[in-house]
Amino acid sequence: MDDRRMDTEGDLVESGPMNAATVSSPGVTRVDLPDGRTVWMVTKYGLARRMLSDTRLTSDSSTMGEMAPLASLPTDVKRIMERDMLSQDPPVHTRMRKLAAPGFTTRAVIAVRPAIERIAGDLVRKLSPRSEVDLVADFAVPLPTLVLGEIFGIPADECAQVRSWSDVFAAGLLPIKDTLRPSIMWLNDYAKDLAGRRRSDPDDGLISRLTADLDDDEVSSMVFLLLVAGQTATTQLIAKGLNLLLTHPEQLDRVRGDRSLLSGAVDELLRYDPPLRVTAFRMAVEPIEVENVTIAAGDVVMCSVTEANRDGERFTDPDRLDVGRQDNQHLAFGHGIHRCLGANLAKAEAEIAFTTLLDRFERIELAVPAVDLRWEDVGIMNQLTALPVRLTPAKAG
Repeated sequence: MDDRRMDTEGDLVESGPMNAATVSSPGVTRVDLPDGRTVWMVTKYGLARRMLSDTRLTSDSSTMGEMAPLASLPTDVKRIMERDMLSQDPPVHTRMRKLAAPGFTTRAVIAVRPAIERIAGDLVRKLSPRSEVDLVADFAVPLPTLVLGEIFGIPADECAQVRSWSDVFAAGLLPIKDTLRPSIMWLNDYAKDLAGRRRSDPDDGLISRLTADLDDDEVSSMVFLLLVAGQTATTQLIAKGLNLLLTHPEQLDRVRGDRSLLSGAVDELLRYDPPLRVTAFRMAVEPIEVENVTIAAGDVVMCSVTEANRDGERFTDPDRLDVGRQDNQHLAFGHGIHRCLGANLAKAEAEIAFTTLLDRFERIELAVPAVDLRWEDVGIMNQLTALPVRLTPAKAG
């Protein structure tokens, strides 16, 4: 049998023996999570796409009992989290996503690109006087936070606090830490307050539009989800993407010499080292036969984004970073009805971030050996916490 567990680095490793009836296949295997619960982990690309679209798997965490992602938390906290779109099935999910989607279409992202460029430019200009900086703390962290502030109308002096609690939330999910409950309560209260401000003083932004069609709890859950998803994961896309380019100088040179590669390069960076390692919990509502394995009703299924994105049956030479890779339909944003709503925005932020840095600096190089970079395992992510670099400004003219 091929029963495995997820270690503290998020990799699948050998586990102890399980029930003799358990059967695994190369594409789906039983895995013990860090909190002791056992789930089915899908590791093959094609199977992951099928499972992420399979209506026999529910995302409704309120029906998952002890296997729900936050089952060990108090009831009041679970109720907050069970309202968000990720924890809903159609028709509730369909209604909520349809209302939020206009704020994240290609057209909407094009409209906000000037603001992203302005924010990125302001941050980069602050880097110029110094020869050595931390591109995580000084660039990758504030950029998505300030962009969301622009979209949601969050005052600049509140953005840093929202970002801080979003990071605490993401770090406390798998396994659940004591810090998770206070982060949920703070972010929920803030989302309610922000929605209340827009209900009493509407503007042209997304939150004001949501308040017209959703009740207070639904609006706050939507804002909560977008605040968390739009910051920590995008920060890691930018930070880890920069690190990959700096540690693959031949790929950096390709992008620097041909900016038309940038859009595809962002997808390749997402494929090669995605911000999130795994997808959210889904529970089988009936037995599912797949690859000679029976997933029983009540079993939880997750997909390993990292392994699916390196599946050699789908991607040629999958362990090679290639910014010119074609046909790159990675699973970093998920798949199916729960595919990341903010995918267009996140990609635009990363593309603009890289463009701005390359325009401003003739040379960007790591200030420490790559093996000395600091990483933090937070279960669902392996976060790059600092990226010290030396910068050489581009010559004027």
